[in-house]
Amino acid sequence: MKKITRHYSQTLYLFVIYGSFILVLLGIFFTYTYSHYRENTLEESKRSLENMCASITNSVEVQLDSLSTISMNIVYSNMVKTNFREFSSAFQRTGKDQAEIVSSRQSAEVIHDIVTAMIGAYQSASYIRLYDMDGSCVESGYWMSTSRADLESLAWYDEVMELNGFKYISEPKTRKDLPATGKNRNSQKFISLIRLFLNRDGAPEGIAEVALDCGMIFVLASQLEDSNPDIRVQIYNSRKELVYPYTAFDMYGSESYHNLIEKNEITDGISQIIKNSSGQNMLATCETMVKYGWNVVLLQSESSIYRSLEAFQKMFLRISALSILLTLLICFYISRRFTVPLQKLTAATKKITIDRVLDEKKVNLTSADSSIRELSILCNSVRGMYDKLRSTSREVLLLRNEETRAKLQATQSLINPHFLYNSLTNISAMAEEDMNDDIVKICEALCIHFRYISASGEMIVPLGKELEKSRSYLECMQLRFTEELEYTFDVPDVVREIPVPKLIAQPVLENAFKYAFVCRPPWKLSIAARLDGEHWKLTIEDNVGTMTDEKKQELLRLYKNLDLNDELKSMKIGGMGLKNVYLRLRLLYGKDAVFCIENREGAYTRFILGGNIHPKKGIALPESADEPEECL
Repeated sequence: MKKITRHYSQTLYLFVIYGSFILVLLGIFFTYTYSHYRENTLEESKRSLENMCASITNSVEVQLDSLSTISMNIVYSNMVKTNFREFSSAFQRTGKDQAEIVSSRQSAEVIHDIVTAMIGAYQSASYIRLYDMDGSCVESGYWMSTSRADLESLAWYDEVMELNGFKYISEPKTRKDLPATGKNRNSQKFISLIRLFLNRDGAPEGIAEVALDCGMIFVLASQLEDSNPDIRVQIYNSRKELVYPYTAFDMYGSESYHNLIEKNEITDGISQIIKNSSGQNMLATCETMVKYGWNVVLLQSESSIYRSLEAFQKMFLRISALSILLTLLICFYISRRFTVPLQKLTAATKKITIDRVLDEKKVNLTSADSSIRELSILCNSVRGMYDKLRSTSREVLLLRNEETRAKLQATQSLINPHFLYNSLTNISAMAEEDMNDDIVKICEALCIHFRYISASGEMIVPLGKELEKSRSYLECMQLRFTEELEYTFDVPDVVREIPVPKLIAQPVLENAFKYAFVCRPPWKLSIAARLDGEHWKLTIEDNVGTMTDEKKQELLRLYKNLDLNDELKSMKIGGMGLKNVYLRLRLLYGKDAVFCIENREGAYTRFILGGNIHPKKGIALPESADEPEECL
């Protein structure tokens, strides 16, 4: 299929060039600016998230420290212990009858007064409960009450006993009877710090529970989420239980990010992008409270971080649209300045046709009327070219016709009559000797050989096919010389489909039989092909080496000084031999043609033929060039 070439006007060409240039500059600017801005935005978000995480961690730790301090003050207060023993003793005697607990009321009130003083005016604890080991309980805080509890049924009892005086912090528990603050008003969650206190002998004497409203513990986390809707806080206790938020999750679902933090090995205080189970990218940072083993995790979706870039994108699109419009206007002005004179020049050159050039009447070319110096020079050059074209056109046409005829003649398949005569003589001799099988073989080989060389439909054939047909020729010769002749082929698959001139190998093989094999047998021929970069090379080597250095140099100098045009015009069918091979290589490959002769007298004579693997059909006849004597 013929390749269709599209032609564009100079105006369109300038539009495309200038427009593409501006768009590339804008693209580079946008890419650099956007990536820089995006990187800075991410870094700022990381620093901000890390600072907020540290602040929340510090705030929660302060509240827990306050609970721990109150708990320690109670445990080590002799006044509290003394009054609690009195309360416990009296409460156990009264039983469950509320009318009989009046005797323990006084001790409970003293405890309440002491605890109230410890809590202070700012209510650093919501309530405090003291349990004896029999379940008697006194509660102080918002109000005072006494009760009896089944300690073993409490969720934290076993762990508190195992800790033997060390603090235990519970998960958030609901107390509907107590007021709460902030977001905790609806859920009314409280966290307790519980520890066992011992008597002087080290035996368990009671349990102190200090509880605080979750709204106060996590007040900074709530404020942060209110002021930054895109940021969410998760806080885990030492048992990896989620203690905040204590209400249902929203945009981040109920996924536990504690495991993701551990899986991604996020360092405390260092933000990192992670992917949650939904495939959403999240910016996450965490802080660990060393004293309590709690983890504070802050999360922000990646999309919310880059939301501010949307305004930048819109602004850039407006700038880009304006820049493109200005570019088009500039291109239009420049193109008009250049293309109008070119259009006039184009109109003038369209008048230059073969018919008009060969016409006796001369065509008048109009001026481009351009103020651009280069275009004026171009117009004058076109006029001069037209005049020279008229004077040389007939001569050029005649030479081209002659050259075409010569090339066709030079590339015709040649039949060596000597080979035919010798083959017929061999067949006659075989018939006399009654060698019918050999006659059949040589006739089949001859048919294949002559069918190939006489086919006029193809002048360029694959190298593999050329060498296969050369094998038919050698088979005919081997039937003549029998075991006196040996030949080998080394043709890798990579070179078999490379196009080469038809009948490029046979003249070299014929030359070997004509000149080389005049000495005693055995005679050996080696045919090898290889790929050398962008060139194919065919090596044909005999084992005789009858060619002298003087003969080789004489032959190469003769071919080097050939005038290809003269040789083509005088060339006739038959008797062309190596010259035919050389001329066809030069015609097809030009300066890329390879024609080398290597020899060692009495050892070998080697012919190397070759050319580019992609021959340029219809190339001009090459000029002579300085080349090595051994290779043309």
